[in-house]
Amino acid sequence: MSPAAKAKLAKAWMGKTGYSREDILYARNRHPYWRKKKMEGSVERTRRRLAAHDYSTGNARPWTRKRVEEFLSLNSKGKDGRYERKDWQLAEHFEASIPSIQYMRRKCRKVEDLLGLHPSHAKVVDYLLCAESVLSRGSAAVEKVVKAPQAAKAPKAGVAPKKPAKGKTAKQSSKSGSAKPKKVAAKPKKAVAKPRSAVNSAPKAKNSRKA
Repeated sequence: MSPAAKAKLAKAWMGKTGYSREDILYARNRHPYWRKKKMEGSVERTRRRLAAHDYSTGNARPWTRKRVEEFLSLNSKGKDGRYERKDWQLAEHFEASIPSIQYMRRKCRKVEDLLGLHPSHAKVVDYLLCAESVLSRGSAAVEKVVKAPQAAKAPKAGVAPKKPAKGKTAKQSSKSGSAKPKKVAAKPKKAVAKPRSAVNSAPKAKNSRKA
């Protein structure tokens, strides 16, 4: 039967029996019997699905800023609120695994909860570059991680950056400033003859004998 024929038949059946759409969803998804039936062999099916759509080839690629921005552009949702691309499609595009894509989608949902509506694109990327454990601690923890690299790059207060000497580039000035001054050999001192004192230079008088 086509989907349209099924919908028409279901509508007629609900009008005859008095059951509602919620009753059908409960019987299909939440009823203990059918839930047990659906879960049979689910672990094996999940393993086969993950193995079939693992495009990482065993090499985990980091989520750099460029890749995160590209992920955001492809992780859009349709009018019905569903993702336009499936997990395995994004995994194939980014040469990743399905768990890696699911990890990024969890982070996207967490960032939406933290930033609310209409955050800046750069802010979203900054948050997505943080680990999932950091996002779970709240906005204050994320802001601390995001601002840490910026604080490290900023010049310290009260310390002015050194300016290169006039006529020299910064590279030349750094070289000249770092070069050690050459040692100048001390010149040997010339020996200076000391003048003899008057007492020492005078001839000694002979002792006169007493008459």
